[in-house]
Amino acid sequence: MLTIFRIVMGPAIAALILWAAGEFYSDRLLAGFIFALSVVLFILAALTDWADGWLARKLDAVTPLGAALDHAADKVLITCVLVALAYAALPMHLVAASVLILGRDVAIAGLREGIAAQGKTLPVSQLGKWKAAAEMGGVGAFLAFQASSIFLAPAELVLGLHSAAAILLWAAAALALISGAQYVAALVRRA
Repeated sequence: MLTIFRIVMGPAIAALILWAAGEFYSDRLLAGFIFALSVVLFILAALTDWADGWLARKLDAVTPLGAALDHAADKVLITCVLVALAYAALPMHLVAASVLILGRDVAIAGLREGIAAQGKTLPVSQLGKWKAAAEMGGVGAFLAFQASSIFLAPAELVLGLHSAAAILLWAAAALALISGAQYVAALVRRA
């Protein structure tokens, strides 16, 4: 159920972001509330990633299907939200970071599929987990930045959220490139 919630939240939050962007010039207050709702839903969805894994281990309910769905849910959530943000709100330098993150995810997904056809697996690396945490934090911080700037929050908060989003998304992009290179190196060693 937690994984399905995360899968559903990806397109739902993306739709909210696009709606807020459309309302930005006509009803800023509504746009702010929509971005605030997006923050809350995104944080809930991100927390389900942690809760899902914790419950699976605690209840000894780890299955290959569950692991695959968990991984897919993370990708659906991040991809939908980053694409919507790139279209509607991200500054160009964070669009570039998003392209690196999503490009790496597509490439690694293709590699996983290719080696799965050979009956092999490519386990998730620790750097990949840190990347996921950084991108979740960065997206959450940017959504909070959008809401706080619309609601005219104190400048320190707005600037702090923007800086946190930029640092975390660029950290996720760097980790995406490094962990992607590690995956490729691991495959080359196995070949």
